[in-house]
Amino acid sequence: MRKRKTNQILGELEAVIMEIVWKFKSASVREVLDNLKKRRKVAYTTVMTVMARLADKGILNRKLDKSGAYVYVPSQDKETFLAASSRKLIKNLIDEFGEVAVAQFIDAVSDSNQKDLAQWQKKLKKIR
Repeated sequence: MRKRKTNQILGELEAVIMEIVWKFKSASVREVLDNLKKRRKVAYTTVMTVMARLADKGILNRKLDKSGAYVYVPSQDKETFLAASSRKLIKNLIDEFGEVAVAQFIDAVSDSNQKDLAQWQKKLKKIR
């Protein structure tokens, strides 16, 4: 199956930060920044703001450590987050566009490769 892309659900920097936090299971702003510096130039306050917003959205949980700094922990593992986010997105599309969204989804699925189609068929059989 294809690699799942968190940056299609989250903003670009949010996605990179989440990948780091998922990798380490928990991280402070400083730890995320130190890891980010290997890839791009970004300010401490920017990382702090993005992580605080991810916590406000319920994507990260935060707690104070002994030194008084926040340590952030993902509220869900990556797979659970992606499953819940995609389910919500699909439900919103169906609620908004109804039959048209379902028809387009079926067209997109039918354009997929045979390996993906076989896996999806197995999942459909389990549901029935």
